[in-house]
Amino acid sequence: MKLQRGMSTERYTILLATVIWLGTMTDFRVWHPSRDPYHCIFRMVRILLAKSEAIQVEKLRILDMFLLYPSLMHRLSLPSETKKKFRSLKIPTPSKEFVRLPGTASVWQELQIYQSTALKQLAGRGLLRRDSLRDHYAQLILDQLPAQILKRAKEDNQSDTKLVSFLVNDLADLPVSGPSGLVKRAGIPARGPIQ
Repeated sequence: MKLQRGMSTERYTILLATVIWLGTMTDFRVWHPSRDPYHCIFRMVRILLAKSEAIQVEKLRILDMFLLYPSLMHRLSLPSETKKKFRSLKIPTPSKEFVRLPGTASVWQELQIYQSTALKQLAGRGLLRRDSLRDHYAQLILDQLPAQILKRAKEDNQSDTKLVSFLVNDLADLPVSGPSGLVKRAGIPARGPIQ
């Protein structure tokens, strides 16, 4: 069973819970975007499209995690102006979410393999500038991006305008490393990504 276009996440979740409750789990596979490298590719395309300039690969990974799980941003230590902008998004806290999320560091570690696969696929298909990748930056080659993906990414960004704008304009302005960097602010292990 897949989330159909136009179906609300809430309705899908209720339908999914009903199917599980009826005891049909043997005939049912549970899908989640966090474990889908193709969904990760799409999220990264959305971020790169919204930013419209090269982004450090490590920063792209962090922004991807927060696009997937916006409620994790409640755990961030942010400068007061950025925190004020974040609060205006009215994103539910992790405790109000249907799915109980583990710590940010655990989510970060779990996403690494899917993010690495996604980046390799984007590069292998010629959708990222190779010269930027050598410098550990990701930048889309828009004329190589299939029209359907570009259209859908723009539509999804439009429907999540406030969140995407916050990610690429406010959160992305913070440095990745250092005492006030995103890694430290998010509580992400500094061991680095799996390659």
